Amino acid sequence: MGDMNWGKYVRVTSVFWVLLALSGCASAPPTANRAQPTTASDAHPADANATAMRAQLTAVIRDQSFLDSLPKDQQGKLISEPFLGHLVVLYMVDEHGAARIAEAEDLRKAEVARAALRAVVQWNLATLLPSVASCERDAVTAFTHGNYYESSRLLLDQQWSDLAAKKGNVVVAVPSNDALFVACDPSPAVLQKLTVTVQNTYPHATRPISQSLLGWSNGSWQELKPP
Repeated sequence: MGDMNWGKYVRVTSVFWVLLALSGCASAPPTANRAQPTTASDAHPADANATAMRAQLTAVIRDQSFLDSLPKDQQGKLISEPFLGHLVVLYMVDEHGAARIAEAEDLRKAEVARAALRAVVQWNLATLLPSVASCERDAVTAFTHGNYYESSRLLLDQQWSDLAAKKGNVVVAVPSNDALFVACDPSPAVLQKLTVTVQNTYPHATRPISQSLLGWSNGSWQELKPP
C-alpha cells in the first residue's frame, strides 16, 4: 500500500475509534491487526497517543476473592464486571508486557467510553492470542503456552460461537491464567480427564482461575456440574 493511501487508512481508522468511544457502541471490531500510526505525520499527536493507549487495554479473568484481597483504595478505582459465578472480568493496561489494573483515567486517555471497553479489549486480546481456539471431537486440546492472557481467551465470544457451530458441544477448563483446555463433543471419559487435569493444575497455579468445567451454550459460558 502506498504512503498516501496508508495515511488515508490510518486517518479513517482513527476517526472510527473516536466515534466508537463517543457513542459507546459495543459491537466488536474485526480481528485483524490494528492500524497504528508509524510516523508523526500520519496523525495528530493527541490521536496517536489515544490510539497507543487503546492498544494497551486488556482484561483478565479472576476470582472475586482476588479483588476482595486488594487494598480498599484500589478496589474503588478498578474497572470490573461479573463474568460467571464467582469469576469477574478485570480490565488491565498492558505496558509492554507489564500489566496493571486499569482505572477511569486510562479510559479517558484512550478516548474509550465504558460501554465500548469490552469491544476494544476483545479486539486487543485477539491480537495477543493470535491462534484461534480449536479442538477435535472427543479429545482434549491444551492451550498452555505460558501466556499471561491464555484464560482471557474465554472473552473472545465470536471464536467460541464459531467453534461450537462447527464442532457442537464445547467444554473448557481454565485452572490457571496461563492454561486453557478445550474439548469438543466430549464423552464422559473426556470430561473426567478434564476434571482430573483441573484437580492436578489448580492447586499449584500461581494465578488460579477456576476448578469448574465451563460449557459454551447460547452465546455464553455456563458452569457445568462435575462429571
